[in-house]
Amino acid sequence: MLKHAYCAPTSLKIIALLALAAALVAIAMVHHAQAEFEEPPLLSAREILPSEQLKGPNHEVADEVENNGLFNRYTVSSPFGSFEAPSSSALGFLINELNAIAEMKKVKTDDTAIASLKQSGENTIAGIKNLFTNTEETVKGAASGVQSLFHRASETIGKREVTGAEDSKAQQLIGFSRSKGEIATAFHVNVYSRNRVLQEELDRLAWADYLGGLGVGLATSMVPGVGGIVLSTSGAARLLNEAINTTPAAELWVQSRDKLLALGMDGDTVQLFLNNQMYSPALYTVMTAALESMKGVDNLELLLKVSLQASSPEMARVITEITVLTAGYHTHVTPLRTILPMARITKAVTKDGAVAVILPTDHLIWSERAANALMEMSDTPAVSESAGKELWVLGDLSDKARDEFKKAGWKITTGAGQQLLPAKD
Repeated sequence: MLKHAYCAPTSLKIIALLALAAALVAIAMVHHAQAEFEEPPLLSAREILPSEQLKGPNHEVADEVENNGLFNRYTVSSPFGSFEAPSSSALGFLINELNAIAEMKKVKTDDTAIASLKQSGENTIAGIKNLFTNTEETVKGAASGVQSLFHRASETIGKREVTGAEDSKAQQLIGFSRSKGEIATAFHVNVYSRNRVLQEELDRLAWADYLGGLGVGLATSMVPGVGGIVLSTSGAARLLNEAINTTPAAELWVQSRDKLLALGMDGDTVQLFLNNQMYSPALYTVMTAALESMKGVDNLELLLKVSLQASSPEMARVITEITVLTAGYHTHVTPLRTILPMARITKAVTKDGAVAVILPTDHLIWSERAANALMEMSDTPAVSESAGKELWVLGDLSDKARDEFKKAGWKITTGAGQQLLPAKD
């Protein structure tokens, strides 16, 4: 009895010690696993950017570049203020816009005259307000010969919300936006840019051109250096062109809707996508064109469903870039068979059964997020292992991330922009 009473505490001590040891081992393993993950680095712009992007006549990029594990964020100073670019592709757009702003400011306009003419224009806008408050009756009351001119307007006004990247509906209807689009095209910029300074310059020149007949169109053709402003070839810029700048936004909306429905997309999904305020007319037109180029690929609508989660313009841009790059892979690398879900985005399967993940990332590090993504990327039922697994990125990977992906059997292509979107196209 005494012997038994003596052993019980000893057994409990042993069990407690074993439990403590197991806990310490588990804690050590957790800390070891966490130690293997990389922290987002601070990068040097001097080391990662070409000289022409680092500094130019109208901009200078701060040397300290923040990386969030996926994208680089750049701080840019210019004579027109301080700006931030949330990725390397966005930096290319921004530099182009700053150069365009500098050229626009060389075009002189009579600001007093424009203020007066702009007020006249606002009076005109007020005069047609009934078109938006009683659209159906206004359109029905038009002379029969003119009715067809309002066919597109009657389909969209009142149903389609104007995005933050657009002019007002009234400005679009009276033709101001067309003048603005033509000026944007002359300066090689996107009329739907969310760059506030660029929009101010576009508005200034557009009001002068539209209301005053001040010959801005002629003036821009004579501004030295305008022809040398080149659009970035990365991401969505490959599909931006004069048609997007000069086609009314309502028309782009209808065209995109009709094309998506023709691809067999669900009508409700199409409406939700086109009415998402985060997508400018340029972005949803580009997205639609990319989807159209992949006609015949199974489960194509998944790319459109992914787009619905965009809750910021930056998120909408990244999702659009993923779609454009995926279309580039399908067209220029290997035809795709189907699109599959991967966490909150997508992966693709080729006709030969290979898995392809295509990302617009700048610098991918080995993080918990990357590890989880790797598991999602690798989990693809009914896919031939012998066909391979491919990761395509616009930028690069850290050494650690590259090693981990290679160990998992992934073939990695960095700096993939030129292969996915050849400049000759």
